[in-house]
Amino acid sequence: MDAATNLLQLVVSGIMVGSVYSLIGMGFVITFRTANVFNIAYGQFAVLGAFIAWTFIGSPSEPRLVWPLAIFITIVLVIVFGLLVEWLLFRRMIGKPVFTSFMLGLGLLVLLRGMVMLIWDGAGLRALAPTIPTGSMMIGNIAVRKELFWSFGLAMFGTLAFLFFFKKTKLGLAMRAIYDNQIAARCLGVSARLNSQIAWVLCALIATAGGVLIAIGGTGVSLGLEGLVMVVLAVVLIGGLDSLLGCVIGGLILAVGNNLAIYYLDRYIPGIGGIFSMILILLILLIRPHGLLGTKPIERV
Repeated sequence: MDAATNLLQLVVSGIMVGSVYSLIGMGFVITFRTANVFNIAYGQFAVLGAFIAWTFIGSPSEPRLVWPLAIFITIVLVIVFGLLVEWLLFRRMIGKPVFTSFMLGLGLLVLLRGMVMLIWDGAGLRALAPTIPTGSMMIGNIAVRKELFWSFGLAMFGTLAFLFFFKKTKLGLAMRAIYDNQIAARCLGVSARLNSQIAWVLCALIATAGGVLIAIGGTGVSLGLEGLVMVVLAVVLIGGLDSLLGCVIGGLILAVGNNLAIYYLDRYIPGIGGIFSMILILLILLIRPHGLLGTKPIERV
C-alpha cells in the first residue's frame, strides 16, 4: 500500500469512528444546554444502555430476541430511565449552579456503576450478537470493516436527525430558547420542566446508541464503555460545550487526528494515542478557551 492510500485509509477510518464520537457528544451538549448540567455520569449511561441492549439481543452464541423487538424494548426502558433520572434527581437542579449538578452527577456515576456490576454479575466483557453485516468491503483501494461502515451510516443519520430537530422543529427551537434565556422563554410559555425531561430522555437514548454502536464495532459490551466519558469530554471541549455542530467537528478532528498520531508518531513517542486527546484539548483551549464553536459568555459590568 502506497503512502497516499495509507493516509487515505487512516483518514476514512477516522471519519467513520469520529461520526460515532460526534453523535455521542451531542447527548452531553443537550443536557448542558437545556438543563445546565455537566453530566459526568454520561459514560455510565452508555454502559447501562449497552447492557440493557445485550440483555435482549444476546451474544453470537446465544441470541435472544429478534433485533427489531430487542431494540424497541431497549428504547422503552432507556426512555423510562431518562425520565426517572430527571424526576428523582435533576429536576431540583433547574436554575442551580453547574457545580451542584456536577456533584450530583458524580454520585449518580458511582451508583450506576455499582448497579451494572450487581445486575450483570461483574459486568465483564460480553460480545453482542450481530445486528448488522460483518466482514470487510472495499471502497476504491480502501478496505473498510462492514460493521464500521454501518456504524458510520447510523451515526450520521442520528447526527443529522438531531441537528434538524434542534434547528427546524418547534420543540427543538423551544429547547434552544430555554438555553439562551430561560426567564424570557418561560414568559413566552416554554416549559422548563418539559424541556428538561426531553433533554434527559434524548441524553439517555444517544448515550445508549453510542454504546451499542461502539460495542458492535468490535469492542463488545463491558464496563470499559465508561471510558467514553473521556472521549466525550474531549469532543465537547474541542468543539464547544454548547455547540451541537461543534460536536461534529470535534469528533472528526479527534478521531482522524488520533489515527494519524498513532501511525506516524507512536514510533517516536510511544503511547501517544493515550494522551493525544489531552494534548489536542490543551492546544485548542489555549487558542479558543470556549472551543472551536463554543459561545463566549457576555459579561456586563
